[in-house]
Amino acid sequence: MEALTYRTTAGLISKQPDVQRLSALARMVLDTPELREAYDALLGGLRLSPVFSSGNSLLITSTQPNEGKTTVASCLAITASLAGHSVLLVDGDLRRPRLASAVGIAAAAGLGEVLEGRVEPSEAIHLVNPFADSREVGPVRVMTAGRRSPAFLPAVDWSKARTMFQVISRRFGIVVIDSPPLLAASDALLLAGIADAVLLVVGAGSAYQDEVRRVKEQLRQIGTPLVGAVLNNFDPKIHGRPNQPYNGHYRGLLP
Repeated sequence: MEALTYRTTAGLISKQPDVQRLSALARMVLDTPELREAYDALLGGLRLSPVFSSGNSLLITSTQPNEGKTTVASCLAITASLAGHSVLLVDGDLRRPRLASAVGIAAAAGLGEVLEGRVEPSEAIHLVNPFADSREVGPVRVMTAGRRSPAFLPAVDWSKARTMFQVISRRFGIVVIDSPPLLAASDALLLAGIADAVLLVVGAGSAYQDEVRRVKEQLRQIGTPLVGAVLNNFDPKIHGRPNQPYNGHYRGLLP
């Protein structure tokens, strides 16, 4: 299966206080031409891909923790906002939620309560502006993970949840869902069932080919298409030839 594959060197800015992380990522995307180009190309590739061209919701995951999926999800949402799209960024990692603290939202109802039917989706969506100059760039809407543990997820009516999420998605140009790693928690497969497509983040030098193949097979079984992959933390001096002038992205095959 051919897929769009991109490489990027973005990582979470761990020295920033949590409340500043999304704004720090926004500044990094704005101030780093190579990074902006890579995410622009990724967004364009997603929009042109037959797999995702008719969809709105994209689940971003990885094989294992610490491959950069949260950073990629956040930077893609930022890039989509810069391109003029209305954006909803969802924290689907109920085990290790990061988004609420990254945008400065106090503990509140989020995706967990929405899936459980405790609150309406509109009550769990927050307006956040990570950009210093809000006159030129629109805000990003955020749905945090909420306050629920993932123990209730197997009991969710996932057919009903998918229908609900499709209704939510139609309100936005793109919905980006950050999920747990697929091989670390079963939650990710459940959430993949409500998304239109999946984007896999692969950590350069840390991911294993057999694990990527296992993820592909799991997604094939549930029927959610894998639109492509992002090779994260890529260093051309270590992982490739340093003399190539275009290191932002490339097309390739998933292993």
